[in-house]
Amino acid sequence: MRNVPALFWREIVSMFFTPLAYIVLTVFLFFSGFFFYWTAADSLRASLTDFSGVLTFLFLVAAPFLTMRLLSDEYRTGTIETLMTAPVTDTEIVLAKFLGAMTFFTLMLLSTLVYVGVLAALGDPEMGPILAAYAGLFLMGAQFIALGLFCSALSPSQIVAGVLALVLLLVIWVFGAAGTVMVGPFAPIMAYAGTLPHLEVFANGRIAFRDAFYFVSFTCFWLFLTVRALESRRWR
Repeated sequence: MRNVPALFWREIVSMFFTPLAYIVLTVFLFFSGFFFYWTAADSLRASLTDFSGVLTFLFLVAAPFLTMRLLSDEYRTGTIETLMTAPVTDTEIVLAKFLGAMTFFTLMLLSTLVYVGVLAALGDPEMGPILAAYAGLFLMGAQFIALGLFCSALSPSQIVAGVLALVLLLVIWVFGAAGTVMVGPFAPIMAYAGTLPHLEVFANGRIAFRDAFYFVSFTCFWLFLTVRALESRRWR
């Protein structure tokens, strides 16, 4: 893993000089600010619960835009061949790109702390549930970024990668929502496979091992598939 820092820095420079990343950040801040004002108009408690759900949906939409170029652009420009002939492993490439995207995602998440400051100025919210909600959002973001990175590894087209990532994210979103209202033997499976029920546990102020394990395991699963997809290109 000695090559990860250099690859990570390459990815950070590339991402922070990409106009799309700043467009995504600007749109995210606009809508998050708008919905925060809207939810905070009722009560502080409502804003803490509802705003967490708003951030979840905004990140679901933003993740495909942040990840669609990660490997697709390497395919399109041909720089992937340079990476594959360099003394680096596929795992190092995937991990560096994942960490680069997670860094930008973390900055987006931290930017919303200004709203926590506003809540603290308006009242006396409990910080425990807020920290738990942010921990859940961070773990959810890792899963979303890993899934988007996998989709980017499947196609040289950024549009295809972005649309595929958005569709898959919506599927696991719907699975979670449907699993909580369905009855029958498949309901618990759908509820566990979906993101929403696990995130709601964090939003309610609890950090449970079962739900943290869900996010970590699925993040590792998508990263594993990304490495396999990248390795398959060596044999083409």
